[in-house]
Amino acid sequence: MNTIQFNTIINDGVIQIPEQYLKLIPLAVNVTIIPTGHERQKFKPKTKEKPLNIDEFPAILETKDWKFNREEANERR
Repeated sequence: MNTIQFNTIINDGVIQIPEQYLKLIPLAVNVTIIPTGHERQKFKPKTKEKPLNIDEFPAILETKDWKFNREEANERR
């Protein structure tokens, strides 16, 4: 499987393929789009402001009444 990589600009939803590759590319292809010049955000922050310490962090789940049994959790069924 050959891979061809090039930079191009999308114009009205059309990806322009450079002429030097047109004869090498079959009619059906898979397309992966990787934006250039922009870093992907690795996570979406749930709060707008950063908590200063753990006591200020907003509770997402209330877990104080949860019971945990290690043997039951690791039991093979």
